[in-house]
Amino acid sequence: MNAPRMEFSGVWPTFLVRRQLAGCEQPNEALVKYITQQEARKTDQTARFRDQQIFESDNRAVRWLKEQIDQTAAGFLHQVGVRFQAFWTYTGWYNVNRYGDHHGPHNHPRSTMSGTYYVQVPPDQERIEDMLAKPACISFYDPRTAANMVTVGTEPDARYAHTVQPSAGMLLMWPSPLQHQVHPNLSDEQRISISFNLMLERK
Repeated sequence: MNAPRMEFSGVWPTFLVRRQLAGCEQPNEALVKYITQQEARKTDQTARFRDQQIFESDNRAVRWLKEQIDQTAAGFLHQVGVRFQAFWTYTGWYNVNRYGDHHGPHNHPRSTMSGTYYVQVPPDQERIEDMLAKPACISFYDPRTAANMVTVGTEPDARYAHTVQPSAGMLLMWPSPLQHQVHPNLSDEQRISISFNLMLERK
């Protein structure tokens, strides 16, 4: 008996880009120094991220990171089928997370693509007994509400969350509406990252 002919369509995919930047060691050292200097002037800037415009800086390491983000954004748009010449505007801010600091579930409105670059990530802590805390991780949540409730447990859809364990030099990028959260830093060492939004423009 011949198998019935069927057509499968992968609808509504969500792309998450993960890229480990080569040669990041020296720029990361410079970024830590730059962010530490900025933090010393205004210690509440992580909470007041809307006041920051880090990519307006002429700091050499910041310029390097901006070039890496531009390359990644171009690859992201190509992957999702954008074939016209696109341009984007930036907003960006640094995050200095101390012990216990975290960011609850949220998305990034009024932008097209969002992302985070990890400058400094504390090492894994063996003393952490509850690994459900996912220290220093970032989790992304299925945008289709309760889609995992109709699975039998083996499909990719069975996971309502996708969690990434970051490392220094990792660049992540995702569609801005995608809900995500940053789990608590459970280390005495600071977790330092740079987050950004890109607003797509067509010219």
